[in-house]
Amino acid sequence: MAIDRGPWNALIDDDGSNLVGTVWNKDKIKTVLLDPTDAAIAAGDAAIIVPTQGAWTPVDASGAGLVYGYAVGRYWRFHSLVMITAQVNYPVTSNGANAKIGGLPVAPAHIAAGLFGLVNAYTFRVLTGATVIEILHGATGVAATNAQISGAGCVFSGVYLSA
Repeated sequence: MAIDRGPWNALIDDDGSNLVGTVWNKDKIKTVLLDPTDAAIAAGDAAIIVPTQGAWTPVDASGAGLVYGYAVGRYWRFHSLVMITAQVNYPVTSNGANAKIGGLPVAPAHIAAGLFGLVNAYTFRVLTGATVIEILHGATGVAATNAQISGAGCVFSGVYLSA
């Protein structure tokens, strides 16, 4: 990114009368303000612009051995910030294990929460250090079971910090 120094070049140093030029000392602006800002912009350009992105496949992490009818996901990673989205079609099951979806592309650094798109109000949390999402009842925060989500089409997205 080219630096535009036109406004800086247009500044005129004060002649001491406080009537001519600007109160800004051009040399101080350059060394104290412009040079560090230019360096920060140059360093940030290379690191921020291009995220890591790709596909991920949600899998059952409840221990019940469920096979999802349809499971696709996408992710975008900007340094330690990870954004995910996915669609999972839960199989019909009476299994009472807590509902968990695994296979996250990047392990989280901290517990994070998000919305889980179902007919009923569910939320989810991403478990610290694991690549697992735990599904919770939205109103109570109690873990949902596979049987409670049986046969549901689930669409969700979230954002969390990576380890």
